[in-house]
Amino acid sequence: MFEIIVSFILALVAVYLICGVLFAAYFLTKGIHKIDEGAHGSSLSFRFLIVPGVIVFWVFLLKKLLNK
Repeated sequence: MFEIIVSFILALVAVYLICGVLFAAYFLTKGIHKIDEGAHGSSLSFRFLIVPGVIVFWVFLLKKLLNK
């Protein structure tokens, strides 16, 4: 029973992270300019630096992006 619960939780985490990776691909190419005007013309190294944060906080960034 414990293994089933752990497997379910890990599957949920995997789905969340996959959605975060897909969102990050869009956000870092097109969406970042809609939220932060200062990011216009930012370097590629800056974008790689914020990838983990975008993946983890993709729900909040999506909400902010939709409110703009």
